[in-house]
Amino acid sequence: MTSTTRSEILSLIKRHGPMTVQELSRGIAITPMGVRQHLAILERDGLLRSDGIRRGQGRPSRMYSITPQGDAVFPRTYEQVATSLLDDVRAIDGDAKVDALFEHRRARQLEQYRAVMAGKDLPERVAALAELRDAEGYLAEHEQQDKNTFVLVEHNCPIRSVASAYAQACACELALFSDALGAEVGRTDHILAGAPCCRFVITRPREPGRKK
Repeated sequence: MTSTTRSEILSLIKRHGPMTVQELSRGIAITPMGVRQHLAILERDGLLRSDGIRRGQGRPSRMYSITPQGDAVFPRTYEQVATSLLDDVRAIDGDAKVDALFEHRRARQLEQYRAVMAGKDLPERVAALAELRDAEGYLAEHEQQDKNTFVLVEHNCPIRSVASAYAQACACELALFSDALGAEVGRTDHILAGAPCCRFVITRPREPGRKK
């Protein structure tokens, strides 16, 4: 797949779930006819599928969603090789060595994240974290719910195979976010549990002596 527009269509559906031609047209700012031409190619290549859905009394709409083949287009960062290497480390040196490797990686990432976030307040740190994760292939975005609460959403997991085999990956991720942001972080949705995304709720820590 070489078309930038078709890549944009896939990314939009990956972020928002199944979409109609009209929704895609608004999302990428091209005509519905142009969208249909690209959708036809994506369906032909097995990257999208379409299903009819009735809304109100009008004609059924076609909803376009990503197939497993289309999902494979998104970054996976050589996860199969990484999983195999971790299997070898565990076979040679045991689980303690695997734990140490994940902790070493977390510490290294924390140093990198803190360098980017230095001097920023919490809303700016959350925005910076979303940018960092998006650049790493997680299709990340964020929003602020109120002055003390933020949400980070990751629509893609580029280390899914590793995380499926090694729970340390997800545990270290939570610790990394909390330490980098200096905030409480909880995961409310998890791709590995069948959710379409990983969703994290970030809460500003209470000031010492402050009542709930």
